[in-house]
Amino acid sequence: CEKMSEQFRVKKLIDYITNIIEELNSDYLEINADWLGIEANNYSIDKIPTDSNVESWIIPCSRKRDVYTLRSRENYSSDLINNLQNIGFFEKLEKKINSNNSKGIKPDIKGIESIECLTAGAFNSADPSGKTAEFSIQIQIIYIEEA
Repeated sequence: CEKMSEQFRVKKLIDYITNIIEELNSDYLEINADWLGIEANNYSIDKIPTDSNVESWIIPCSRKRDVYTLRSRENYSSDLINNLQNIGFFEKLEKKINSNNSKGIKPDIKGIESIECLTAGAFNSADPSGKTAEFSIQIQIIYIEEA
């Protein structure tokens, strides 16, 4: 078991998700932490406050989890095809994460056991101009940490 700072896990998760987004969206601008830009093709990974303990052991290690929301800002309109593509992006993201898992490709986080999408991609809200909208999906990582 090895103790890891949360900042390190978040940064490694951002690196992992960046690789996937670069493959799925060639127009992407950037991924931030806890901040979503106002332009389309921006992303943010935000930690959700949850109980991090999954399982404690007699030995000085425990199984923990972090839950994050991956938010995106995308072009938005009444055009059905555009909006299907927005939600379709998250379906592709989830399939890629599942495919990576089956190949043993996970974020470069010491002690990581798994990464999974907890929710499907969903529309959150449109900006007042109606030209962009925010979408999100929840992602969980399970890892072993020294107590």
